[in-house]
Amino acid sequence: MLTIVLGFATSLVYGFADFFGALASRKINPMLVTLVSGFSGLIFLFTMTPFFGMTLDPSSIFWGSLAGVISAVGITCLYASLAIGPISILSPLGAIMSALVPMAFGVIFQHEHFSTIGWGALAGILVAVGLVGFVPGENVRLPSAKGLLLGLGAGVSIGLLLICIDQAPANSGLTPVIFLRGFSIVGILILMLAAFASGTRFKPQSVAKKSWPATILAGVLDSSANVLFLTAMRMGALSVVSVLTALYPLGTIVLARLVLKEKIAKVQLAGVLLALACSALLASGI
Repeated sequence: MLTIVLGFATSLVYGFADFFGALASRKINPMLVTLVSGFSGLIFLFTMTPFFGMTLDPSSIFWGSLAGVISAVGITCLYASLAIGPISILSPLGAIMSALVPMAFGVIFQHEHFSTIGWGALAGILVAVGLVGFVPGENVRLPSAKGLLLGLGAGVSIGLLLICIDQAPANSGLTPVIFLRGFSIVGILILMLAAFASGTRFKPQSVAKKSWPATILAGVLDSSANVLFLTAMRMGALSVVSVLTALYPLGTIVLARLVLKEKIAKVQLAGVLLALACSALLASGI
């Protein structure tokens, strides 16, 4: 039961981080937002080490570093796919793939098994991910081959990232997510240098000063979600935690409703209700 709660909480906090990151990106270059939030998240993780521990063993460093490299690739694919669009299709596609990859790994290589109710609940949550992440519009178009490949690449990368974190020793504390964050920052810096060399300039406007707190908060929330995922994964099955984590669009639309007063579409509300119902089933049917 606690694994379900932590997995669901992970998705919400990831969604909250996305909301504040998107909010800051309205006034600040998205790469700068990613870089600054990365640093704030890394500092937050270091403040948590007295409570969760940190061991510099080779295995934890390797898996955390690999996850960081994959994260940089995944973020690049994600941003590129959403820029091509349509977001209403590619966003939930990426979320579903990010759940299916570690779910398949857990079942095939870690021999995770569930009851009939458990399998049904997992399938229902995957459907809910698609419904929650779907942004209805009047002119929904089909994605191009490039957009589709980038969306799939983003989802697979996120799924592989979760698998890497899962492979780190259970007694390694926060080492894997700290190195994940560190190598993600290095990856973003490389991308920024490449963009700068091509002529892009990163000059935040004076009106953007109010957006920096949101940027910092996004990093803290994202790292908090990393810690929640790490804890949930060490307590339960990778398949369950990864599927629940894929519900991260839920946290974003909740804050959008509360803070920006945006309306929740009926299809998204149906996804929320389905996710809650299937999570309850999962807790009782594993």
